[in-house]
Amino acid sequence: MLVKYVFLSFFVLCPLIVVSQSHHTGSINGADFIVDVPAEPSGDVMFIARGFRPDFFPVSAVYEVGTNFYQTLLDQGWTIASTAFQSNDWVVAEGGEDILALQAYIEAELHTINRSFIYGETMGGGVAVWLAENRPESFDGVLCLGAHLFPEPDAETTTSDKLADIFKLEPQLPIVFLANGDEMLSSKTYTQQVVSENYTPVTWYVNRSGHVNVNSAERLAAMRALVAWSEGEAIESVDDGTIILSPDSVAAVYAGAAAANIRMLRPLYGNIYTSFVIDDLEKLNIQIGTRFTIVHQDQSHPITFAKAYSDVPYGEWVAFIDSEGYVQISRNYANAAETLGAQKGDPLMLTNYK
Repeated sequence: MLVKYVFLSFFVLCPLIVVSQSHHTGSINGADFIVDVPAEPSGDVMFIARGFRPDFFPVSAVYEVGTNFYQTLLDQGWTIASTAFQSNDWVVAEGGEDILALQAYIEAELHTINRSFIYGETMGGGVAVWLAENRPESFDGVLCLGAHLFPEPDAETTTSDKLADIFKLEPQLPIVFLANGDEMLSSKTYTQQVVSENYTPVTWYVNRSGHVNVNSAERLAAMRALVAWSEGEAIESVDDGTIILSPDSVAAVYAGAAAANIRMLRPLYGNIYTSFVIDDLEKLNIQIGTRFTIVHQDQSHPITFAKAYSDVPYGEWVAFIDSEGYVQISRNYANAAETLGAQKGDPLMLTNYK
């Protein structure tokens, strides 16, 4: 195993108290990794199995550490570990081996692991399920979001009536399949065909359209249930685990324009998470299908208020209410933040389209 890594320590000094969170990066057998360790690690580790990325994306272990989902876990003593995998190819078993190598690194170099859980999105859900079937002794539970357990999709076929051949349908760990909209299909197909007597997966449905459009509160609820299941508590599938969040407006709205700030940017994809809320759009008479204008510094672009990325053509600007209750600004299959040169905290303005 080839390992190279960099250690960075971030600390805050208070009277008689030192609070430290360590951030570790490196590469194992060609797979870059990020490991964030809290000041007082509990020994619980969440391993992230990322979703599929196109070839033109960088091979990166970057994850959305700023979200409430990950920050809550870090605050509770969880270590968060993310691997880039060795390529952006469709990897399942190969991705599982990269996670196992990262687990061995943490145990050898950082701290003792008491419990290991896997959080997998889309393709990463398949990686997590493969580990639950083939390496159950190494993990305590699996949370999948929008798992894709069908064969590798192509341009013509994104779904199937048949699971990928790599799965044995014999999970040996607790698995919670979390999904929204119409993205529960492969998870339900897998659950219906499972032959394991001890670990039949449970499904956790969120009634919201969009792609893996599940908020931090919903993910944390499913995660808590998974941990409780791993500790011996009973669990049942959840038909509607939707948690609706309604943040207050902080925008200045006047004379057909609204001004607020960028809360966060999504790494790699360039989605812009703003502090605008639905009330701000309503004050501008913006409804689903309405075109308006986004202004950032010296740039302005026409944008459509919709329900999902796919509601506009490739490259077009789209805004919708994200799972956290805020207005998200994106470009369909393009990088909105890079186009604008936007940074966290930057002011944005929305105006009626002229």
